[in-house]
Amino acid sequence: MTRLTFIADTHHYSKTLGIDGRQYCLRSGSDQKCLAETGDIIDSAFELIGNSDTDAVMIAGDITNDGEMVSHIEFREKLYKLAKKKKIYLITATHDWCCDQNPRRFKGNTVTRDVEVMPHDKLRDFYFDFGPRQAISEYITHLKTCSYVIQINDEVRLLALNDDQNGKGRAGFTPEHLEWIERQIKKAKEDNCVMIGMEHHLLMPHISPLITGGSTCIGDREYVASRLADAGLRYMIAGHSHLQNTTDFKSPSGNVITEINVGSLCGYPAPILNITVQDKKVSYKVEHLQNFKFNGREVDAQKYLRNHAVCVIHRVFESGDKREFADRLTALQANGEKISAFYCAIRPFICFINEKTVGDLYKRLKFLPFSGFVDKSLADKFSDRKIMEFVDRIWINALDGAMIKYDRDSDYYRFVMSIVSIPSKIFKKNIDFKKLIFAFDAILTGGRLDNQQGTLRM
Repeated sequence: MTRLTFIADTHHYSKTLGIDGRQYCLRSGSDQKCLAETGDIIDSAFELIGNSDTDAVMIAGDITNDGEMVSHIEFREKLYKLAKKKKIYLITATHDWCCDQNPRRFKGNTVTRDVEVMPHDKLRDFYFDFGPRQAISEYITHLKTCSYVIQINDEVRLLALNDDQNGKGRAGFTPEHLEWIERQIKKAKEDNCVMIGMEHHLLMPHISPLITGGSTCIGDREYVASRLADAGLRYMIAGHSHLQNTTDFKSPSGNVITEINVGSLCGYPAPILNITVQDKKVSYKVEHLQNFKFNGREVDAQKYLRNHAVCVIHRVFESGDKREFADRLTALQANGEKISAFYCAIRPFICFINEKTVGDLYKRLKFLPFSGFVDKSLADKFSDRKIMEFVDRIWINALDGAMIKYDRDSDYYRFVMSIVSIPSKIFKKNIDFKKLIFAFDAILTGGRLDNQQGTLRM
């Protein structure tokens, strides 16, 4: 039996880069994952993993916040401490070399860029002890990063892939890189080994292409996924989206590859994916960090991280004026200045969503009039519930892979879906509104596959 542990998107942030002031608060408050707390969360997770019965630990990229050298140095120290108990294999990703060239230091009301960052061509050597040194095969990319293969034991191999660039401006693999990957997959099959892949970006959209399409996935995603599946790869572990979700893809030739998207360790729900391989069967179970020590006190991780996640939305909706609204949107990497030009028109809408109840919403729909799209008995049942309660629940369900699932015949599901379906009934020719219905269905029900535990097809 082989036991493996996967985590992703630790995004370690060194406190030396600033943890107070308005600009830091804007940055920290605009992210589902934490910032100043990352070191403490990682320490607690590493202690939990170090005391477990896992055979090896895998980290699926974006290990630092934005490639800051000091964050890398601190993180590697944590790795060496854990390595005294467990084998560790990691891949790096674009956040580990600050691909957007926007490193930040926060002090009071100012943000400066005087931060040394890790060059992408130095990452392999810096983390040489955590994969490259033990590799039985290695591929050096055009960025001088690396992909490699690890022989975990006689039964299992790890295919650790760096997918930072495909040479055409997207995440993914160059043709030469892809050919090397195919050779490794076929070699594992010839050697009667279970091959488990790990990369940072997604091979395929999870939940919906509306949510995890575009740059969340690698370029030419269906072509690449088909080639990997047809070569014989059946399992891929990925990060990047910060969502916990499991899905699969069937190539035109009928070969299936299943991908588990592991959410960020330093954001709700702090998932830790445990994989078990026994007699060639691969099963998985997600556990969650339950507590961590922050500033010397014990913190309920699930409660703390959940509150941090929902406050990302609340802070925007509760903006006191146009300036704050613009700043919070900018911190979310939206065009705050441009959007805030319509603040006067937007404000009544966000105030309504933030303050009103389902009963108020139903009255508004009757006035428009769109109430015929909603079952009145369901609106009456949830009449006193705040609209933001539903927004929070949907957001949390998307992040944790529907740990709370809603059956399609439940009143909650039927009510939410009736509201979500309104735009598609008004704009009948808009395909995206129809896709939105399927996205919300997956969020509420958890989708076709179990996001928390199960056995993967061989």
